[in-house]
Amino acid sequence: MHSRLHITLGTALLLCTGACGNLENAPLRVGTIQGQLSEFDPAVAMVALVADPEVRTTVDSAGRFKLEDVPSGAAELFIVATSEKAARVAVKVSGGKAVDVARVEARSAGFFEMRVKATHGERVAGVQVSVQDTPFGRLILDGAGRLRVGPLPDGCYALTLAGSGFPTLTTEACVGSGEKKELKLELVPNAGIVNRCGLTGCADGLVCAPGGRCVECVQDAQCGEGMMCKGFRCGAAGPSCSACGTNGSCDKGATCQPFSDGSQVCVKECTETVNEDAQDFAANRCEAGFTCQRGSCLPDPSRFVGCGALERLGDECTDDARCQKLGLAKGVCVEGRCTVPCTEDLECPDVSHCQDTRFGRVCSVLPR
Repeated sequence: MHSRLHITLGTALLLCTGACGNLENAPLRVGTIQGQLSEFDPAVAMVALVADPEVRTTVDSAGRFKLEDVPSGAAELFIVATSEKAARVAVKVSGGKAVDVARVEARSAGFFEMRVKATHGERVAGVQVSVQDTPFGRLILDGAGRLRVGPLPDGCYALTLAGSGFPTLTTEACVGSGEKKELKLELVPNAGIVNRCGLTGCADGLVCAPGGRCVECVQDAQCGEGMMCKGFRCGAAGPSCSACGTNGSCDKGATCQPFSDGSQVCVKECTETVNEDAQDFAANRCEAGFTCQRGSCLPDPSRFVGCGALERLGDECTDDARCQKLGLAKGVCVEGRCTVPCTEDLECPDVSHCQDTRFGRVCSVLPR
């Protein structure tokens, strides 16, 4: 009986000793880092622990900071001093002790200038951007998919983008002191979503078409004055390659140009590129069936040999050779009328549309 009592008391003492030891050792697992910033703005200044940004603090009116509950061992401070200056400082923390760091001289910070868009024009406003292991988390892209991230001490960072309708994207980028680095990223919508734009919405300047695809337009009213909607894209309305007026004049935006057959026609001016930043999706664009060639809207050479060939669309024929002789490149004779192959409406001029026939997809024609 006495033996059992001694064993029980001994075990209890050992357990108590272990528990008490754990309680006494707990403070030794963390320490405190304190210091002072030489330059600071109390409105934005903060000090956080790299890899554990939830451990953070602000500075007082003299720029002093005290960061508590820092795990013992090697650590690194992420410091934002002002809206334009930042620093990273390596520190070794001893458990149960306070570590004083030398006066911190912050340097010119770097910034990431985010430019984000979706592959098919889906809206990316509201997508969240986080810089891993830093206090910069869940920052929101604006309506144009833009965001300035910083101030950041020079170094390399992992950035994560997450938003409804898109799989999480992680990318890495480095930025130097005083550098404003542009990051252009493209988000790909989740493949399993059928009505994509019904979930995400569309970027400014685009509309959600039936089938869940973001397009420029589904009707003429969504295009600018003098424009028409064709193939879900806004383009110039009215005939092109029309004869110049009696005085050789053309409408605004077009010039009178001579052609090899001796005729003179009005040709619309165009630009090869579109200014996406200005949301200028339809400006200086050629109408359907035309392509921008050296600053002029001319018939697509893969289908029409010059302006005169446009007039031959719909001419009577008995075989393909007849159509090709009239200037319709790869022309085909379909049900006694000349036309050209196509894959979409935008490849067919004026009111013609790309339609399915037993000969394949061709531009529709009106009987003459």
